[in-house]
Amino acid sequence: MSQHDQPLVAAPQRPHPGRSAKALYPVTGLALARYGDVDANGHLNNLALESLHENARAEFNERVFPDVYQPAVRTIRLVSASNVVHFLAEVHWPATIETGLGIGRLGRTSYVASTALFVGDTCVSLCDTVLVMLDDDGPTPIPAEAREKLGTYLLG
Repeated sequence: MSQHDQPLVAAPQRPHPGRSAKALYPVTGLALARYGDVDANGHLNNLALESLHENARAEFNERVFPDVYQPAVRTIRLVSASNVVHFLAEVHWPATIETGLGIGRLGRTSYVASTALFVGDTCVSLCDTVLVMLDDDGPTPIPAEAREKLGTYLLG
């Protein structure tokens, strides 16, 4: 099949059903839904849910890569190369949301942070973000100590 036979835009595949299990995620946390994130339909809007995924990733990244978010002292940066979010169920305010995180894939210069949001036992959203390690010259290998830490959080 040539490049021209492929569709110009392809939708991401639905996530594996096993991704909706809380027990899959080695890192967990809690977040509170904010009233200000309620939309005209009476549920938390998609950007509010995405911000919960983002915050779970940032807290995790800070633990694995100390100072990665401190421009004055960091020697490496993490940038998002892609971000795919699946919204699986509506979330209504008030709600306590449990977050789950694991590493979906570990490459040489990048990794996939796979997160999930739960209300009670229901998985309401899944997200996979490809994060790339950069130095001043572009993509750079993930440092050995960080790679070892990341490996302990692999899903599956």
